[in-house]
Parts: sequence; C-alpha cells; structure tokens
Amino acid sequence: MKMIRLISLFVAIIFVSGCTTMADSIAAKGTGPHRIYEKSKSEVWPVAVEAVNSVGLQLVTANESSNMILAQRGITAFSYGENVAIFVEDYENQQCRVEIVSKKSMETNVFAPDWSDSIFDYLDSKLK
Repeated sequence: MKMIRLISLFVAIIFVSGCTTMADSIAAKGTGPHRIYEKSKSEVWPVAVEAVNSVGLQLVTANESSNMILAQRGITAFSYGENVAIFVEDYENQQCRVEIVSKKSMETNVFAPDWSDSIFDYLDSKLK
C-alpha cells in the first residue's frame, strides 16, 4: 500500500510540474519567432485573428489595444493541448511585427505541435 501511495505521489508531481498556462505564453513575449510584414497593423490584425481559426485553434480573446491575440487547443489523442499568444505590433515605416509564442500545456508532451509555422504560413499567404 505504501508503494502505491509513493508511485501516485510521483506521478502527480510529474503531471503538475510540467504544466503551462496561457499566462506563461503571455509572459514569454520576446522569446517566440517573429516576422516583419510590409503592411500596417490595421491590415495585419484582422488576418492574424482569422489565422487562429483557420489553422485549427480556438480564439480565447483578441484585444487590439493590447496588441495581443490569445488562442488554444484542447486535449487531443496526441496532445494535452497548447496555449498560443500572438503579438501584433506597429513597427518602423508602416510595417508590422508579429510574434508567436506557442506553449504546450504539458511540457513533457513531445507530440504537441508548435503553431508558429502554421500561423506564419497563413499570414504569408494572405499578406504577401
């Protein structure tokens, strides 16, 4: 019985210690891949919001005044889910900078996708 409790405690620690939240994605701003588009923020923003649903994520919130789009995907057969923060900001000379931070809900999950490439592919196809 003592062994079962010890194993249960160990499993619980593993599951809790590797979890991330939407707040972790927001806090990781500045660490994700980014691209500069030769468009204004007002042109890029609606396309970035559209990209979320187009790639298979669920929109959590889109707040243009804070330059942030939050999205997620829930548990699937291969993943415990992902949290994605997209930062859309004005840049130099009517350009726009887009950064994407994609975090696995559970860091130990090797099958969870990084959504950056899919979102950038969508943005590239619509904005170039």
